[in-house]
Amino acid sequence: MIFINLTVGTNIIPSINFIMSSIPEDLTDLEKIRYIYIELGKIFSYDYRIIVDERVIDEKVDYDSNQISRYKTCYQISEILSILINGILPNCKAKVVARTIEGRHFNREHVATEVEFSDGLKILLDLTLDLANIQAGMKTKEFGYSSNANGDYDIISLKECAEMDKKLGFIIEKYTDDYIEEFKEKIESIDFSGKTQAEIVDYKIRRAKEELFKTFPGCHEATRYVYTLLTKILKPEDLRELSQYNLSYQNANEFNLISIYAFKDLNLYYRYSNELGFNAITPATIQDLLKNGWHTNSQSISKIFNDENPGFRM
Repeated sequence: MIFINLTVGTNIIPSINFIMSSIPEDLTDLEKIRYIYIELGKIFSYDYRIIVDERVIDEKVDYDSNQISRYKTCYQISEILSILINGILPNCKAKVVARTIEGRHFNREHVATEVEFSDGLKILLDLTLDLANIQAGMKTKEFGYSSNANGDYDIISLKECAEMDKKLGFIIEKYTDDYIEEFKEKIESIDFSGKTQAEIVDYKIRRAKEELFKTFPGCHEATRYVYTLLTKILKPEDLRELSQYNLSYQNANEFNLISIYAFKDLNLYYRYSNELGFNAITPATIQDLLKNGWHTNSQSISKIFNDENPGFRM
C-alpha cells in the first residue's frame, strides 16, 4: 500500500504572491488582515514530521531561495503571517509572541501572531490552530477570539468575523458549522428502531461522509475536522468507544501520515488518508500496515493489532 501525503519541497510562494496581490482595495486594515489570514490558512498545513523529529520546529524559512513549503509549524506560520502584515499595512505592527493556552500542552513553546493597530486595537491571531477550521469552511476560533491571562488583547466577535467573511466572499450565508447542525437534526429524526449500536454509528458516519466531508491539503487538518465532525454527530456513548491513532511512514523524500478511527468494541474501523479519503477498513488492514513499514507511537494500537491478538483479525 502506498500513501503519499507530504512532499516537503512543495513551493507555495506563487500562492502567497497571488494572495497578496489580490487583496481588495476597499477594505479596512482589519478586513485586509482577515483576508490574508483566511487565504493563507487555505494553503498551509501543519508539519506532521514533528511526530518523529521535533527539529522541524527550528527550520528557518528560506526566503532567499524563493522556496517555501506548505508544511510548517507554528513558528514558521506565525513568522510568515507577521511579515506579510507588516509588509502591506503600515498602520499595523505584527510580531510573533509565545502563547499559553489553558488546558492544552505542547511539546515546545507554542507561538502565535500579535497585531497592534495605530488606533490602539490589539489582537491575537493563531493561524496554526485555525487551519482545519478555515479549510473546512468553519467559523474561525483563533482570529482575535481570545486574550491572555492578563487581558492584553481585544476580542473580535464571531458576528464581526461573519460580517467580514460575507463582504470578502468567503461565505454567502452559512459556515460548515451550520450545515453540520442541520445534518445533526436530520439524522436524529431517523427511526433507528431494531438497529444495533454498530449499525447506527456506521450509518451516521457514512451519511456524514456523503454530505459533509471536505478535501484538505494536509492530513493533520483533515483528521482534526473528522474528529470534530464525529463528536458532533455521534452520541456520548458512541464516542466513549472511539479511539484515534496516527500511523506514519517515512522514506528519503516524503513523510506520510494516515489516521485510524477505531470503535473496537463495535468492531468498526475507518482510515483517513489524503489520497484515498475516509473509508471503512478491517483490523487485518491495520495489521498489514504495521507489518509493512508503517509506525505508530501508540502502544495500545500496537498491542491490539499484532499477531498475539488473533481475536481482532477479520
